Amino acid sequence: MLYTYAIEPDVLATWDKCRHLLDLMGFQHGRALVAYPTRKRWRALVRAACRANAGLGDRDRRRILRRLDQSLDQSNAKLVRLDGTVHYDDMVAPAEECWIRNAVAHQRSVRAFHAILATRNPDDHPDVVLEEDVDESHAKLDVPREIPVLREPAALAAHVGTLVSNSRELLLIDPHFDPSDPKWRPVVEACIELASQAAHENPTVAIHTLEADRKPSLDEFRRRCRMHIPKMMSGKVTSIHVCRWRIPDGASHDFHGRYLLTDRGGYRLDKGLDAEHGVEQPVGLLDEREWKRLREGYGDTSSFFDKDDAFILDKFGTLCPETATTQPPIRAGS
Repeated sequence: MLYTYAIEPDVLATWDKCRHLLDLMGFQHGRALVAYPTRKRWRALVRAACRANAGLGDRDRRRILRRLDQSLDQSNAKLVRLDGTVHYDDMVAPAEECWIRNAVAHQRSVRAFHAILATRNPDDHPDVVLEEDVDESHAKLDVPREIPVLREPAALAAHVGTLVSNSRELLLIDPHFDPSDPKWRPVVEACIELASQAAHENPTVAIHTLEADRKPSLDEFRRRCRMHIPKMMSGKVTSIHVCRWRIPDGASHDFHGRYLLTDRGGYRLDKGLDAEHGVEQPVGLLDEREWKRLREGYGDTSSFFDKDDAFILDKFGTLCPETATTQPPIRAGS
C-alpha cells in the first residue's frame, strides 16, 4: 500500500526538518508526497516560508530549495499527482492558517490524504500530525510493508493503483502466465488499465514469463498471445512487450518470484497474477535495493536468464520482433 501525505510549507523552512521529512517520503517506504495544492504553488509557498524565516541562512535555504526541486521532479520516486480539480481558497483567515485549513477541508474529498504533516492543528483534526510528533513509529506514518490482498482484479488494482498510475512503465512478472487461461486475464487486464490511466504519455507495459517443459511451443505461445493480449489493451496502452525467459544450465537464479514492477517501485506477489475469487495472497512492497536488482535482472544488460523469445504486440494483434530494451535504464535519483 502507498499512503499519500501533504506537508505544510512552513514545516520545510528549516534544513533539519526538511531533510528529515523528505527522507521519510518515497515509494520504497510506502509514503508518497503530494504537492498540495499544486506542484508550482506548493514550491512557491515553501520558498515564501524560507524567506519569512529570519534565522535561516543562505546556505540552508539553497539546500532546502535544491532538495525540494529533487523531490518535485516527476522522475523521482516520491511524488504523486493529485487528480482532478483541486480547491484552494486564498481568502481563508487567518493568513498563517490558510494552507492547513485548506488541507483539512480537502480531507472531505474522495482523494483525502492519509495524513497532513503540519506546524499547527487549529481544528484538532485526527489526520494532522504535528511536526514534533513526526516519526516512523507514529500510527499515521507506520506503513505495513506486506498485507494480504484478495486475488481479484479490483482488490489488487486498489492496492497497487497509486504506484502504477504514477509510473511510466509496468512490468508484470509471473513464470506461469498463460493468456489462453481465463484465470490469468482479469488481474493482468486490470493492471494494464491502471497503466492506461497514467499521467504520462505512451506508458510501456511488459509481460515476463518462463519457458518450461510443460509450456506450449514457441509458435503456440505466440498464437495465444496474439489472440488474447490485444483485447487487454486500452487507452494509452497501444502495444505490449512480451518476453519469455529460459533458465540456462547452472544458473544461480530460479524464476519463481512473481512481481509487479514499475520505473518507480514495485511489489512482490506471493502467489501470482492469476485470479482466485475469495482467496488472499501476501503482497509486499519492495525496498529500493531489491526493486533495482529485479529491474536489472529482467532487463537486457544484466539479465538473470536467457531470452527464449521476445516480441511486441499491438492492439491489432500484429507481432513485431523486439529490437530494443523493454525498459530504459534506472534514472539517477529514482
